[in-house]
Amino acid sequence: MDTTKKQQQTGLILGIVSLALPIIAGIISNAATNSAQSASSLGGLVFLLIVVTLICLAAMIVGIIGIVKSSGAMKAATAAGEKKVLGIVGLVLSILGTVYSAFDFFFVGICATCTVCAIASAMG
Repeated sequence: MDTTKKQQQTGLILGIVSLALPIIAGIISNAATNSAQSASSLGGLVFLLIVVTLICLAAMIVGIIGIVKSSGAMKAATAAGEKKVLGIVGLVLSILGTVYSAFDFFFVGICATCTVCAIASAMG
């Protein structure tokens, strides 16, 4: 009984993390893009954009692990005849986190890269 609940809680925590990481990456990306005013801050902006991209990639990986863990926990809870509410919530959050982080990784990363190129070309 406790084992399936712990498995479901693990899936839930992974789902929350996979949803929170791209939100944090988006906040960092917006702050970094808005603060690029000079050539000296351009290097820091490029570094931050690399960090944001890696955070989104990590969120996708965590989300995929959360999907696997939540699915396994739901199967174990069904086999044991227990409630699987936490597993369902963990699965939904993991899917949402994976999709959102993939969106953030591909589209926001591309927009941020274009912003860096525009700033660099404007500086001469």
